[in-house]
Amino acid sequence: MDSFWKEQRKIKVGDPVKLYDRDFQIVGIYEPPGGGRIKVPLKTMQEQVGTGDNCTAVFVACHNPAEQDAVAARIHERFPDDQIIFTRDLPEMYASGVPALNVFINVIVAVAAAISMLVILLAMYTTVTERTRQIGVLKALGMSNGSIAWVIEQEALLVSVLGVVVGVALTLVARFFITRMTSLTVDIEPRWIGISLLIGLVGGTLGALYPALRAARQDAVEALSYE
Repeated sequence: MDSFWKEQRKIKVGDPVKLYDRDFQIVGIYEPPGGGRIKVPLKTMQEQVGTGDNCTAVFVACHNPAEQDAVAARIHERFPDDQIIFTRDLPEMYASGVPALNVFINVIVAVAAAISMLVILLAMYTTVTERTRQIGVLKALGMSNGSIAWVIEQEALLVSVLGVVVGVALTLVARFFITRMTSLTVDIEPRWIGISLLIGLVGGTLGALYPALRAARQDAVEALSYE
């Protein structure tokens, strides 16, 4: 039994545990933790569930993770009719087995993109309104409409990148505390960091588009007289 059960249920060696309407006795607590699991002798479990000498799965651990494919090839050569599943493929299998999960993730991503775009739109619109006189000065000095729009877009992109960096940093901090305080293992795929950066950049660009065009189209005389 791993440390999860030890911490959550305060189970000690010698305590009784009831499983499958049968009493078992705790004979040891193993480390490192691997989730809430209880280990029972294979023969005992086979007799309990009535499976004879069969088992549904066999876990194989490699001392060197780089040799997983080679080990899998040798196992397949010895047992060609058995299915081999790598632990690295489990998340994709779970996701494909629950179609609604992919839909939910896509909806969350779409909502996040929409919210980021609206936040940037509101922030840049407020910025353009507050800097109307400065924009009028720049136009009076000969700055082109495209240059003024690009300045607004640059500021929006900078805010978006900083937002993504802060979000990733908070995620890493949360991951650190989760892995230290629980037996859970949290993996962050680099592709999701790239996706979040892309969403931030696209959302920032589109969100700042209207304020940038509004700033570029302002009349210099009216902008200078803005109170």
